[in-house]
Amino acid sequence: MKKKFNAAKATLLTAVVLGGVLATLLPTASAGLIFNFQSVLNVTWENETQEPLVPRGELRILTLVITHTIARGTLGEGLLVSLTGALIEIDVSILEKPSWCTATISQGTLAVTVQPNEISTVETTVTIQVANDAPAYELGYVKIRAAAEKTGVIDGYDNDFTLSFVPGYLALINPSLPETNSKNIGPMDTAVFPIEITNLGNARTVVLLSVLSVPNDWVALITDHLILEEGAGSKATAFLIIKPSKSFGYHNEEQTIRVSLQPVKADDYSQKGEVTFQTFLVQSRGFSTPGFETIVFFGAFAVVFLLVASVRKRKK
Repeated sequence: MKKKFNAAKATLLTAVVLGGVLATLLPTASAGLIFNFQSVLNVTWENETQEPLVPRGELRILTLVITHTIARGTLGEGLLVSLTGALIEIDVSILEKPSWCTATISQGTLAVTVQPNEISTVETTVTIQVANDAPAYELGYVKIRAAAEKTGVIDGYDNDFTLSFVPGYLALINPSLPETNSKNIGPMDTAVFPIEITNLGNARTVVLLSVLSVPNDWVALITDHLILEEGAGSKATAFLIIKPSKSFGYHNEEQTIRVSLQPVKADDYSQKGEVTFQTFLVQSRGFSTPGFETIVFFGAFAVVFLLVASVRKRKK
């Protein structure tokens, strides 16, 4: 039994030595063809891209787990043992990505050591961020390449893989006042304020508008909603109409009207953005004579009637 064991040990040792000698004597290309050594890479990651990415603010970090093994022919085991501990460099790089996406690899150059019949593992991370104009819920892809460099008689290998993700909805608007937010009017007049709203988000958006408080005896009306088409920069205009108190007499009043604006996704009102506010100032100054025009009209009619009657009487 002991003799058989020693014989087997001697055979293995001979194979290792012979492999080393052949590796020394034969050119690298020839040795590679004979022993058929090749790196093999596999890349995996967790489910970090299942949730939509929030545009602009969020940085999504994914851990890439890269496993390395060496494939070989039937004659290469002895020589592979002699290569134990040799370094193999692995490069990780971004090949393709959408224009509205930023993707960076934290460590692009890694290294593993040759471990015959074992799997070596290294890790790196990729950080993904999407811009404001990333189309909401449209599938995006980042194509990444992991490549093991050729090392001695071990052929190189590259593996391309694709990370898929979707940008979330960004509810973002920019209201502006093309004229002013304050006006001086008479109590019988009407103040009209245009509110221009720009879509800075990444989907078709409805803007809900409302007047928060109205002073007693005043009237304030506003366009209750606007639709902003998809695409950053699309605009629409709402109008706020304010009528001051017109009770009889002299007025010198100054009132503030506050308006709220909230963006929501056009096809899903559950996805809402932050509420913003605009404040408007109206000063009403002057005399108010509600109904006085009617009194003047009937008074004038009565005067004309009396004059006509008087003329007719004189003619008789």
